[in-house]
Amino acid sequence: MDPYHIFLLILGVYISVLVGIGFISSKRQGSVTEFWLASRELGAASLGFSAAASWLTASALLLSTGLFMLIGVSSIWVWVFPNIAALAIIALIAGRIKRIPAMTQPELLEIRYDPMVRAPVAVAITIMMILFSVVDFIGFKLVLGTFFGVEPLYAVLIMAVSVALYVSLGGFRAVVWTDRVQYIFLAGLAVVVAILSLKLSADRGASIIAESAALGGEWWNPFMMGGVLGALVFQLALLPGWIAEQDPWQRVWAARDERSARMGLLLGSMLLAIVYGACFLTAIALRAIYPLPEGEVEAEMLYLRFISENVPPAAVALLTIGFAAASMSCTDTFATSGASCIVRDIFQRFVKPDATMREMLIISRVLVVMMISISAFIALNVESIMEAVIIATVIGTTSYFFPIVGGLYWKRATSWGALAAVIVGGVTQIVMIAYEKFIFGEPLDTISPLLTEHGVLVGLTLSASVFAIVSLLTPPTDDRRLAPFFSDIAERLFGGAMITVDRKNSRYPIIMRMIEERGFGERTHLDLALRVNPLKADGAQIRGEISWDRLIEDLRSRHPEWYTPTGSHIAYRLSQHDMLACVKLYRGDEMEIRLSAEPRLSQRERFRDEMYLAVEEIEESLLSMGYTTSLPA
Repeated sequence: MDPYHIFLLILGVYISVLVGIGFISSKRQGSVTEFWLASRELGAASLGFSAAASWLTASALLLSTGLFMLIGVSSIWVWVFPNIAALAIIALIAGRIKRIPAMTQPELLEIRYDPMVRAPVAVAITIMMILFSVVDFIGFKLVLGTFFGVEPLYAVLIMAVSVALYVSLGGFRAVVWTDRVQYIFLAGLAVVVAILSLKLSADRGASIIAESAALGGEWWNPFMMGGVLGALVFQLALLPGWIAEQDPWQRVWAARDERSARMGLLLGSMLLAIVYGACFLTAIALRAIYPLPEGEVEAEMLYLRFISENVPPAAVALLTIGFAAASMSCTDTFATSGASCIVRDIFQRFVKPDATMREMLIISRVLVVMMISISAFIALNVESIMEAVIIATVIGTTSYFFPIVGGLYWKRATSWGALAAVIVGGVTQIVMIAYEKFIFGEPLDTISPLLTEHGVLVGLTLSASVFAIVSLLTPPTDDRRLAPFFSDIAERLFGGAMITVDRKNSRYPIIMRMIEERGFGERTHLDLALRVNPLKADGAQIRGEISWDRLIEDLRSRHPEWYTPTGSHIAYRLSQHDMLACVKLYRGDEMEIRLSAEPRLSQRERFRDEMYLAVEEIEESLLSMGYTTSLPA
């Protein structure tokens, strides 16, 4: 059997496993929280492997190895260190991110500021995710073309169909579980290639110690590219973009608790370091085996050339699965991250707030497939889009890095300051890129190293300045929006008052039995589904339609605790600083209302009582509309 058919056989088994994981994951889906965030119950190990796999593309292996060969240790500031450091930094702020019950960054921005910031950022993130996914498709078709001569169309179709199947079936839970498998394959690929290249180098009489010494002091100098200042400039230009990228934040929200999120991302950083360490050793060995490449592209291609020339054909087929894993592990993440913005931040928020859970799950699956299809189509029509990805990244960075990260820590930040930062930062970056590409005609860093990465430091500086100045010149944000982010404001707003519940009421034990409870780490998950029935033979009621907006409006008018910071599709019974713990109300199917809460274990009894109060208040509003629940009167 020739290597290509061996590859297809192994790939068939591999894809079957992934689809099987997707199918098993689909059995648990009953809400968009399950589809997009795996019900917020993932542990540290799952998150760590998933975070590492989603940031390791096939191109990353080639790029990091090529940079090490050409530049040496100082190239870590260009790619390796920002990757690893960004996950570690997000781990440090995971506690603040986790307690906000968002599913996307645009949703968090609306909770913190105002609806006007949400849609533009959602569109920007979606475009970025599509472009990131395109790079993975291009890398995959390059690998199959190099090893087996596969036509680009067939390579792209193999990947698109595979990813679409398991992601659309299993959602984010399938992404995370398949990432475990994919990390093992891609890390195995990196380690095996490192071992083989070092062995071949040694067989030719060049030990790693001797070859390392022969590389010279400049190659080993970590600050050869502009000294300490140059390294700092690279981090200021690159790290904000990595930190503000949505997909690791999505993993924080999917974690079972703050500790799992923090430990998972730190684990992801270490797993990245293992792979990049293998690429570092491979680069040293390839320097001994081959002449020094003339350019970056040639250096990157040496990775594939080495495999083609020195690995038995059957083994090439197995290693190619590692490249497939690297490509798929990123594409599935980008597809879910981008599609969630369209579903959650545009469709449900602005188009159909009263969409049922069944409708949301259907549109979620359709949009995942559409995201993958768009990326695949673009990949078939271009050879390289890395520059477009960098451009999209820096525009996104200058637009919303300060509004989203600053909003977590600065009370005085306002919606007008956030909107000004998005507009000024984004427009400035677009103008600078246009000047660089169409007027100046060469990279801006030829003028000054401070203009590295399309002058992103200028855009960031202006974005930060207008964010601060406009925020200080505009009225402060309402305490209700600040309370979930700042405990002192929550204490002032809610006062830590105890709630009073009549536990002797005959309905209390009935409602308590209806609450489904699952414990995960430091939090417990409380869920309650209420069936709604019409009281009168009104036309609309016979069809089983509930005016969701009217229900929410009536509930808010009767009980000021109910709060809708992101539109009427979700209402929170906001009673304390930890917004994730608060009872939230959302729609199930046509005649179903759902309640959920994720309090800490120490608050379990309080929020069971709050859920009882929520049911009483909801029934009061339903009764005024001519409905009742299936609970006894």
